[in-house]
Amino acid sequence: MAFFEDMLGLVHDWTGRLIKAETEGPEATPKGSQADSAASNPVPTEKAQTDPKALFWDPFAIIEQLGYKDRPSVLTYGTLKAMVYRQPVIQAVINTRVQQVASFAQPQHDRYQLGFRLKLREQNKEPTKAERDWMTQMEMLMLRTGVTDNPRGRNDFETFLRKVTWDSLVYDQMCFEVVPNRRGTPAEWYAVDAATIRIADAASTFVDEDATKLTRYTQIYDGMVIAEYNQDELCFGVRNPRTDIRLFGYGVSELEMLINVVTSLLWAFEYNQKAFSQGSAAKGIINFKGTVPEKQLQAFRRHWYQLISGVENAWKTPITAADELQWINLQQTSRDMEFNAWMDFLIKVACSMYQMDPLEVNFKYGNAGQKSGLQEASNKEKITESKERGLRPLLRFLERNINQSIIWPINENFEFDFVGLDALTRDEIANLNQKRVKTFLTVDELRAEDDLPPLPDGKGEVILDPTWLQYAQMKEGAMMGGEPQGEMGEGEPEEEEGQGNKKQIDFAQLMAEMEDEEEEEEEEAEKSMKWVINL
Repeated sequence: MAFFEDMLGLVHDWTGRLIKAETEGPEATPKGSQADSAASNPVPTEKAQTDPKALFWDPFAIIEQLGYKDRPSVLTYGTLKAMVYRQPVIQAVINTRVQQVASFAQPQHDRYQLGFRLKLREQNKEPTKAERDWMTQMEMLMLRTGVTDNPRGRNDFETFLRKVTWDSLVYDQMCFEVVPNRRGTPAEWYAVDAATIRIADAASTFVDEDATKLTRYTQIYDGMVIAEYNQDELCFGVRNPRTDIRLFGYGVSELEMLINVVTSLLWAFEYNQKAFSQGSAAKGIINFKGTVPEKQLQAFRRHWYQLISGVENAWKTPITAADELQWINLQQTSRDMEFNAWMDFLIKVACSMYQMDPLEVNFKYGNAGQKSGLQEASNKEKITESKERGLRPLLRFLERNINQSIIWPINENFEFDFVGLDALTRDEIANLNQKRVKTFLTVDELRAEDDLPPLPDGKGEVILDPTWLQYAQMKEGAMMGGEPQGEMGEGEPEEEEGQGNKKQIDFAQLMAEMEDEEEEEEEEAEKSMKWVINL
């Protein structure tokens, strides 16, 4: 009996679906009805019923046995840090980016200045007075890196940016702790040494984002876990994420990609340093002609070496008593040129890995010191393009993490934004406005952008273009039925005046013909609608 009831219910269900498809399917919806399509297919808001099936990290890795997932790299955190300190080229690249980011650590007070600001996420909405006051208070809170009665005792926002940016460029790991208040909203935030933070071990290969109280990260000191954090208490930012399951969610630092380049740079620096400490190629030879007793020769050699010697006894002068000497030069000038080209190549590769032009760290290649040709970009353009490739993505990465961990937990209607990177100078703005007011903006509209009042008597309701002014005058004269504005000169012949009236009459006739054509099109559209209704 139950079997027949199930079959009856199944038949009833399929019958209902067929009727619904017949009445509400594509045939029932008029063609071009986008509103019905959006209503019947809304944006999904229901969460997934099951977890994903894929693996996101290796479940059989041995490094998980300590309660956390260690960084799977041949380079330790200490090695990455030593690479920066020992290689001045890499250190110059990183310090340059850190200085550039630090220049955005102040609120922007005018549009020509680098800085940050709080703004509404809904761009088309004009903020109210209460919202503007909230943004001002939040900017002061960002400068103090949290709620405090003594801001001089805390690291300011610039120090915070310098710390987290340096860690990100060295380890590809940016970490800062967020301390909530009694309401659970962020009240303070501190930059944390990224070399001590690890991703915590999990029982499953997928961690749901709704498990907010689950331990996601741990802090390690001498191999021991000293602190645990959930996803709301610590920001763990990675700039170069990968899908490799054996990376366990860690990123790949640029220094890891530059292992061979940094090693070659270290060897090249060491090669030049050894030339001063262990140099063997002599700059000259002292040769005694004739018979010199060995005892006197040794005494002179000792006395000479005590008076003249290179750094750490390098470049010692050979002293002999031979009858004949032969010099064989082992250092050719072409080898020096090859060495310089090799060094330049390594520096260029290191800078390109950080998306930086070598010109930003004072390495000028090409026609340095000469005027750029027609097809060669200037130094200013090169630096601007370099910042677009490297600095802008870095700022966007910092913005995203600050919004997700600090701003949006407090108020989701606002967002943090670095501004001023692509700001034009005052002269460039003046030239641009001069072109805009001659094409598509009136004088009053341009003044409104700078919060200036319109010009009196409607004098600003004009586009400063001769063609537009002539067209406006002709149109106004045609509508009034009078003569065009402006008086004719005394010495002008009557033929020209007649021609001017003829132009005015032709313009009026042209406007009338355009109106007649519009009326005819409307009548044809009404007839076609009636024909459709009759069908």
